[in-house]
Amino acid sequence: MRAWNLIVGLTCLWLTACSPQDELTDHFQTYLTRVAYVLEVPAPPLSPPPALAPLPAQRELTLMPARISSGLLDALKLSQCDLLGLVAEHNGPAGKSLSAAGQFAYHLQFQRGLALCVTHIDDAQLHVWLTELAQLKAPLLPIYFWNMMVAEPEVRTALSPVQHSLAFNSQGGYQATLQAFSLFTHLQTQANQYAIRPLALSNIRSENRSKYRPVDINEEVSEELSEELNQALRGLYKNPYFGQLVYSLHASAEHLEQSIDFLGQLSHFNCQGANAIKAERLRNALQHYYIKDIQPYFTELDRQFVQLAPLLQASLTPPAEKADVMADYQKQLALGLESQLYVRYRTLTLQHAKVWQDFLKRCELSPKRG
Repeated sequence: MRAWNLIVGLTCLWLTACSPQDELTDHFQTYLTRVAYVLEVPAPPLSPPPALAPLPAQRELTLMPARISSGLLDALKLSQCDLLGLVAEHNGPAGKSLSAAGQFAYHLQFQRGLALCVTHIDDAQLHVWLTELAQLKAPLLPIYFWNMMVAEPEVRTALSPVQHSLAFNSQGGYQATLQAFSLFTHLQTQANQYAIRPLALSNIRSENRSKYRPVDINEEVSEELSEELNQALRGLYKNPYFGQLVYSLHASAEHLEQSIDFLGQLSHFNCQGANAIKAERLRNALQHYYIKDIQPYFTELDRQFVQLAPLLQASLTPPAEKADVMADYQKQLALGLESQLYVRYRTLTLQHAKVWQDFLKRCELSPKRG
């Protein structure tokens, strides 16, 4: 008999190890179990949330920019702008295998070079040719940026929801994700400015951001930009942080909704007589297992999403021709603080607080002991 019990125990332990409980669900289940124990009722099981909208397939989102090429004699004119080497490298074997981020970096580098060159060229005919070239190529920059956001593997992985919440003690990957999307938004602003005013110098000169060095006509701007982008992509490589963040908010909303249904019985709890002690124990369960444990986690999730939301909204606003394809993902995750996922989470957080506020007020109890 003992041998059989040992086998059963080891089997359960093995199954638990193979199917670990999500940490967020575990904390919520503990909270509701303690409340249920005081109420002398079964604790409600917490079901997992439905899947979030996936990022649509790359082939459905990418755009094909128009190809603009020049003859050999025209291309040689670029040598006066120190751009011929950049163009030659792009047209070589390495250039033909560039990723979406590499393509965007090249075209932004090229446009920067044209804008800087025009301010230093005295040749009138060359000035006209460079101006026309810039006006043709600059409107394509937002397309290359969009393709980077929806086709670059590291970015796609970072933007894909996962089925696991962030840890309670630390949220690894937040800073790298914030820095990457801050850079993306900064580069998108430059791309859009060039698209509107092709020969306007980028606003790098006037920005008071120490992490972006001023651009000079003699500087190796291509290496600088490539390194910035590569660093951002390295930070996103195998970094599931954002997917875990949105799942955490999504699962929190689901658990809150189920908790509110369960806590509905507090509205007819009798606070008087012998139940006064029970009411205090319920208050203590709220204080210990929700306010001191789950609520700080919520505060951190909220703070981080509020920081990231506008960056994500800006960099993932789709071109008109891709608006329908991106509609579900954008509405749920990428409309900033109006994202459905965040609005639902905030609404249910307030509703959960209202249930307890009403109970404590009716039972004449402070949210804290003593």
